[in-house]
Amino acid sequence: MLNKLFAKPIELQIGEQLLKFFSIRDFEFCLSGRTSVPSRKITEMVKFTPEQLKKEARTIKDIEKRFVSILSKSIEDPLSINRNIRELDPLIFSQDHNWRDIISSMNTGGDELNPFRRVALVKYMQYLSSRQEIIKYLYSEKKKFMDEPGQRENEAAENTKFKDTLILENTLFEPNLGADNKTREYERLPKGEVISLTVEPNAQVEILLSKHACKLVAGETLKFMDQAGRQYELRKGRNIIGRDTISNIMIDPSLRDVSRLHLVIEKIDEHHVSLTDMSAHGTYLPIQNLPQKRG
Repeated sequence: MLNKLFAKPIELQIGEQLLKFFSIRDFEFCLSGRTSVPSRKITEMVKFTPEQLKKEARTIKDIEKRFVSILSKSIEDPLSINRNIRELDPLIFSQDHNWRDIISSMNTGGDELNPFRRVALVKYMQYLSSRQEIIKYLYSEKKKFMDEPGQRENEAAENTKFKDTLILENTLFEPNLGADNKTREYERLPKGEVISLTVEPNAQVEILLSKHACKLVAGETLKFMDQAGRQYELRKGRNIIGRDTISNIMIDPSLRDVSRLHLVIEKIDEHHVSLTDMSAHGTYLPIQNLPQKRG
């Protein structure tokens, strides 16, 4: 559990500081304040050209794919996260908020640090998501400026029209599943965090993959219903939902806002699952179905 107390505190050398943590919850709380983007970084990004912003967004996407793969493997094999994080080049981690030092500090410990490694990777992905949101906003504003009449003639370097790319499009939306559902509120699952969920007998729980309505359906067996109404029986253990061909349940490849590895559903029994969102555009649950985090 996140609030499990250790008989001996975990010590991590972060820069010149030696920090002690008596529980994973303490560590998670410490990192939660490091998921925002420092004002200094924002000031630097404001000066980027649209092409530089696109390059930055692609770089973040590539890094996220590697992290998603590591987290996905760690669900099935918890010990793998130690080896896989050690194989990462420390230089891919930002120096903002001492992130590079935080990750490097965990390369000296053994498997007892694996829960901390997972939390650190999840929180760093949330930091990357914050950077992506700023990139999308800045790109949108710069594109608006360049699309104004007369601007292109004044900017020789911008003599071709910018192409909208999926990685920079606005992903914020208000879920709207029809007249009967307009008043329902949804909340995005925190990326990379394992969330437990109970599905009552003969009940259904709505899940939005980005803006596409899917369901968990509890009958004689627990099934996943995709956006087209097709039902798939969930197997015991890990079930990957996404557009990639390695997915256990493959979503229509034309739905570009659904990630290749979008959601991991770990079936515990016919009424209990854990959910791990790995996507760029989010997985959403109705607020009344929001579960508790699992440590």
